[in-house]
Amino acid sequence: MKIVVKESYADMSWAAAEDFLAIASSYERPLVCLPSGHTPILFCKYLRDHYLSTGTKPNWDFIGLDEWVGVPHSEKGSCRHFFDEHLFIPLGITEDRFSFFDGMAPDIEMEKRKAEEIIDSHGGLDIAVLGIGANGHLGFNEPGSDPTLRTQVIELEAITLHSGQSYFLGPKDMPTKGLTLGLGTLLSTSHVLLIANGKHKADIIAKTVNGPVGNDIPASLMREHPACTLYLDRDASGKL
Repeated sequence: MKIVVKESYADMSWAAAEDFLAIASSYERPLVCLPSGHTPILFCKYLRDHYLSTGTKPNWDFIGLDEWVGVPHSEKGSCRHFFDEHLFIPLGITEDRFSFFDGMAPDIEMEKRKAEEIIDSHGGLDIAVLGIGANGHLGFNEPGSDPTLRTQVIELEAITLHSGQSYFLGPKDMPTKGLTLGLGTLLSTSHVLLIANGKHKADIIAKTVNGPVGNDIPASLMREHPACTLYLDRDASGKL
């Protein structure tokens, strides 16, 4: 795992966005997944600004990393809504270029199979940008998740639910499950970019980088990935 530390959240986000764009440009039409949440907001802004300023559109296909079970795409707080707001609508990306888990689908197993079929049809996932949760999760792969599984429905931990509450407008009965690309899929991705910022992430980053490698801290498994870079601001790196 390569580690890049920048002084600020803005600098860290810019470095990750630059590297993502360089990797994506080396493919004719890569399959990528990106994270939603607070950390990637500026990363997505830099991607958006790049394409708007150059008058171009992304050359990639997009598959959603995860989604809350029981939350519709239209609801602010859903992972799909995040990308509609920050990338898809501003850049005019059409639905034939992306696919998401449907948190409202009556057949969750079908949602899992659809994601796997899309990845298989592309010959695998080319680029994954992933945030690191406060408990070390990647996507919704909570501690203890099987590192060999491809897609999963996960019972979410209290710390994830507490963090997720801030994504929704007003009080909400939080869903207890999440659909996610599994660790097996993420570990087999050709290029992985991890991003984390803030003092509140310093403890889990120290465990990710310096602790034992294992699924107790899912992010630590990426230390064994052959092409993974971890981007941090100075605060998140404070306990390394």
